[in-house]
Amino acid sequence: MNRLTILDDDLEFSRRLLNYIISKDKKILLSSLVVTGEEILETLDCLTKNDILLVDLNIPKINGLQIIDTLRKKNKNLPHIIVINGEENVLEHIKDYLPYIHTVMEKTFSFQKMLEIIEEIIFETEQKCYEKIIKEELLKFEANPTTKGYQYIVEAIELTLHDEMLLKDMKNGLYRIMALKHKEATPINIKWSLEKCVKSITRFTSTKVLREYFHIEVRENLAPKLFIATIAENIKTQIGEKQEEVYYY
Repeated sequence: MNRLTILDDDLEFSRRLLNYIISKDKKILLSSLVVTGEEILETLDCLTKNDILLVDLNIPKINGLQIIDTLRKKNKNLPHIIVINGEENVLEHIKDYLPYIHTVMEKTFSFQKMLEIIEEIIFETEQKCYEKIIKEELLKFEANPTTKGYQYIVEAIELTLHDEMLLKDMKNGLYRIMALKHKEATPINIKWSLEKCVKSITRFTSTKVLREYFHIEVRENLAPKLFIATIAENIKTQIGEKQEEVYYY
């Protein structure tokens, strides 16, 4: 889960925003709710690259830019920083900090808009997390990670983790969705690349490994659909624990 920290001197505003966010998305975990820069300084060391920090630029004594600057010097893996601002022409004043900021939001933003930004961040971190876990699982087989087919296999398993119904009709489901992302490839190109990759894996991976993992007796019985579905199902049983490892290392 992505941990959320809110730094704003308007505590009532922060509470209402927080209540709205966590009521809409259960994937978000509150890390801290603070109203002064001094308070946030005590927790900066605990922030990781997958955490989300909402920071008001205009808090008293230690302002938001000072917080970002301190965080930048202390930690190479910055959290996703969303800046809340109530002044006009703020981009000119913070241009040197923009590489470290995910989004700048005007103080008049709607709670729904803030939720959408946070959910975008969650989706991005989930994608990276899934990719790492999938590649670790694929190490059990003899696969060439430099091929286009391997890349498609990783993406196919990732998509299946989000929606297993894509495997029901792979031509109009999985392959079509993947082709939309890879505009240079057609669904049939992706199908051929996936089949070629699975054939290569079954050829070079030991029969014992294939039999124990996929419960098949003959190599030729391992079709892309079974390959993707089995790996996705095995990952689901361990993904909670592994997500924690990947998110917060």
